[in-house]
Amino acid sequence: LRGHSSTVNSVAFLLDGRRIVSSSGDKTLRVWDAETGKTVIGPLKAHTNYVRCVAVHGPCIASCSYDGTFCVWDADSGAIVLGPIPAHDGKNLTCIAYSRDGTSIATAGDDNRAAIWDANTGVQLHEMVGHTAPVMCIAFSEDGTRLASGSQDNTVSIWNVASGERIGEPLTGHRDYVRAVCFSPGDRRIFSSSDDSTIRICDAETRALIGEPLRMDNWVLCMALSPDGKRVVSGSSSGRITMWDTETGAAIPTPFKDHEGQVLSVAFSPNGRKVASASADKTISLWDATDEWKRYDIDDEELTIYCSVAFLPDGRRLVSSSYYTSLRIFDIETGKTVMGPLMGHSNVCCVAVHGSRIASCSDDGTFRVVNADSGELVLGPIPAHDGKWVNWIAYSRDGTHIATAGRDHHAALWDANTGAQVREMVGHTAPVRCVAFSEDGTRLVSGSQDGTVRIWDVSSGECIRKPSTGHKARVTAVCFGRDGRRIFSSSADRTIRIWDADGTIRNLVEETRAPVAEHRRKDDQVLPIALSPDGKRLVSGSPTGKIAMWDAETGAAIPTPFKGHDEQVLALAFSPDGRKIASASEDKTIALWDATDEWKRYDIDDMDVEVNDVLCTVSRW
Repeated sequence: LRGHSSTVNSVAFLLDGRRIVSSSGDKTLRVWDAETGKTVIGPLKAHTNYVRCVAVHGPCIASCSYDGTFCVWDADSGAIVLGPIPAHDGKNLTCIAYSRDGTSIATAGDDNRAAIWDANTGVQLHEMVGHTAPVMCIAFSEDGTRLASGSQDNTVSIWNVASGERIGEPLTGHRDYVRAVCFSPGDRRIFSSSDDSTIRICDAETRALIGEPLRMDNWVLCMALSPDGKRVVSGSSSGRITMWDTETGAAIPTPFKDHEGQVLSVAFSPNGRKVASASADKTISLWDATDEWKRYDIDDEELTIYCSVAFLPDGRRLVSSSYYTSLRIFDIETGKTVMGPLMGHSNVCCVAVHGSRIASCSDDGTFRVVNADSGELVLGPIPAHDGKWVNWIAYSRDGTHIATAGRDHHAALWDANTGAQVREMVGHTAPVRCVAFSEDGTRLVSGSQDGTVRIWDVSSGECIRKPSTGHKARVTAVCFGRDGRRIFSSSADRTIRIWDADGTIRNLVEETRAPVAEHRRKDDQVLPIALSPDGKRLVSGSPTGKIAMWDAETGAAIPTPFKGHDEQVLALAFSPDGRKIASASEDKTIALWDATDEWKRYDIDDMDVEVNDVLCTVSRW
């Protein structure tokens, strides 16, 4: 969310989960719609200095400031309900919190004290005296009987809310300022984060440290516990956001991208599905806190290199081929093999799907067709390409034809029902690596080790025009755009090129649009590519294991949560609905990835100056 003109210090979700409140060094608060990104209330002005923190209970928002006061606001109207209330002898207020029942407010201040206030009248009830340096953070226990506080004296204290007295001795262990504290659901544990780069989890009764401290890369400036208490998210002074399993202490993989400034506040939504982060880079970001974006490795308990993948039309099953003779069909929800291994080939190079049929080709110089529901052989093995390696296989959209690419320098067209050869496309001067039909089935595109891309007339087998040159190394994959007007090709020269498929124009689209260039790094060739069903996105894989996504119209890179494989990516495929991507790798895994933008970081842009409130996904998709 962009709109604050200074550091964004604090964020909190309102109870409906659809709105977020933020506070800033620009002395204001704002309430945002988390879906549209628009400011719905604010900027709210009452404080005369840096607004350090906000807290929410029901329809009320409490804020505290370096002006030495706190206020309570109506979240629906933006009206001040209470305050400004002077506190902490006019010194900086660093933190504010509501009790769970909303009857009390706690504040922390630079006067080395915490205080408790009546949330309805603003009357001070207790003052907690004992810290020897400014108090930086406070949090009520779930039952409201205790208050935890963290201080620049590197300690955490626990206080009796009814009496204001400290319970036992302070918790020690941190070696620097304590920036954030919270109780776990059930109040059995206390979490604290510090400038010593750690999060400590202690037993609330015995004070004993539970497990090893969680360690970040720099000062841990903020943290938040998920509503179910199973995850803790933290932000550091380097801009990094990390999520942890609170039981095991293990870091949880996330799609979170780093902020460009310190992360000063993090908050979970009430349902635990989103995380908001506020930063010194003047932005607030929303993140998917679920695991729905993540990579799922399909494990068939057999170490094999998968070289091709394709989704079946139901989108629930995935077929793969391996270098070791077999095909397998997986259930993508469970990751379990539901059919196979289907034997018959030697090394299987490629698979293609149409309806209930799976076509496969092999270095044994044949192709076969099997039934996806029964695994029975429908056609073949059909000898092809003079018994030489068959590199690629593809179905026409109507399923009447199969095309193959071979080491004999030829592409070939076959009757999909009988296996009879219909055409042979002759012209390449090196092995043909890949083939693809146009949507209407009238053309075939082929890519070769000779570095060229050719377009063929399916009805005649003739090359429609001179080969398209421009790649400086072998062509590794080709496909038509959905409208048939463009062709995409990837190459070992580390580029993806977008070509005009019109036979009357032979110029590279590169001349008016730069080729995709993210893979243009030394030893980072582009191997497979796949086009989304709507034709708007292109995904590519490289020998380094990297998977990248591109805007098929502009060639711009699209940020993704893809973590990559440990070895080269050999095959990619979109699911029929375009919401998932499957990747096969030489690291002997198949991975499924979320291809939607539901995982993404939403930067909400609310520039006051001459710009309306809009959702701005800067460098995000």
